[in-house]
Amino acid sequence: YGGGIRLYVIDNASTDATSEVARSALSACTRISGDVLSCPTPGKAIALNMGIATVEEDFVVRIDADTVIGPNCLQRAIRHFVNPRVGSVGGLPLPAAEETWIDKVRLVEVLLRHGFFQLSLTGYQGVLGVPGMFAVYRRSALREVGPMVQGMNGEDTDICLRLDSAGYHTVDDPTAVYYSETPLSYAHLREQRTRWFRSIYHICAHNRSTLLDRRSMTGTFVLPFQLVNAARRAMLAPLLLFALIAETGFHMTFLAMAWQPIVATVLGMPMVVAVCVCLTLRPRAVKYVPAYLCFRVLRSYFTLAAALSLRYPPMEPRDEWVRVRAWCRDRGRRVWPWAVRDGSRQLLSSEQARRH
Repeated sequence: YGGGIRLYVIDNASTDATSEVARSALSACTRISGDVLSCPTPGKAIALNMGIATVEEDFVVRIDADTVIGPNCLQRAIRHFVNPRVGSVGGLPLPAAEETWIDKVRLVEVLLRHGFFQLSLTGYQGVLGVPGMFAVYRRSALREVGPMVQGMNGEDTDICLRLDSAGYHTVDDPTAVYYSETPLSYAHLREQRTRWFRSIYHICAHNRSTLLDRRSMTGTFVLPFQLVNAARRAMLAPLLLFALIAETGFHMTFLAMAWQPIVATVLGMPMVVAVCVCLTLRPRAVKYVPAYLCFRVLRSYFTLAAALSLRYPPMEPRDEWVRVRAWCRDRGRRVWPWAVRDGSRQLLSSEQARRH
């Protein structure tokens, strides 16, 4: 990359020699300069916001610690910013290796998601977000829409969605290739996917005003579609389990059940699309398609687990009083919000207010 590069390494409360290793590596660089910043407060979004506040360059490139960018990755990503309305750009997150079954199904999944589906969304400015493993942002746009949100899954998609609401476009460029590590165990895979699939609900809750917003394709179509798709994907494993139980344990009850619709659900169009995309982008990945089709069932289980493990924050006292006040206003009544108990003032609940 011919332009100037300054590397900011955010040491987010590490307990090893990260800072020393980073400073040593930066001092050995001949083409780039950089700084090592210490962020003592743990939290990915906190560290990202610290780096964004420090950057003075026109473009911010976010690279996770487990990611290595490929040759010409920066050149291919930066070129899209010739368009002043482009706010963020992502690439193709290939797995760093093709050794384990997780690596192989991840390769097919990436080719389908980022090499085919995301690319089609770019055609009508409908890209919901790009992975935070590697993402390039226009600094002025990034500071216009605010910092990375803290305390939720999917902060990378959330910032792209807010950029879209501000009138900026997100571009997915599959020629900007980078490599990211994949989970080494089933437990790590389950934790990662549950976190990823839970993010769609966090994003929708944080951007409720964007849903069905006719001023953008993401709000009008893509975000609602992702919600429906998450529900559909979550039901694949339970439906297959029901079909298995019905066929093996209650065969005489469900005489009309046929195997062809079940095979079509698991295979069918997903297999056709996966084979075509792999042959077009990475022909060697075709041999991993059977493993990917089986992984879709496991992915359905992770999606269901993400939905069932959502946590809802408790209602704040002020929110409870807003409900009480609205209930009274609708009925033309006046209610004192406070009561004295044991010498201290306490906010009345809605049920207590109704009794008063």
